[in-house]
Amino acid sequence: MAWYVSYRTGGSTVMHLFKRRELAIAGACELLNRGSPDALQVGPMLGTREGNVLDERDLQRIRSATPASAARA
Repeated sequence: MAWYVSYRTGGSTVMHLFKRRELAIAGACELLNRGSPDALQVGPMLGTREGNVLDERDLQRIRSATPASAARA
């Protein structure tokens, strides 16, 4: 299932698509490493969003629990 990473920058919303959840999370963590964008969110393109959407706080928690080498894989 495809997953998205979306964030706001310069008054626009940017969305990146990934083939898997893990890739979307890794991409979002890389964005956090570069400097937190506004309204960062990860979620599924299809299916229920309830319980599946990760916000910036969720991603920071995942990033802090993941070794640096695994986050870049």
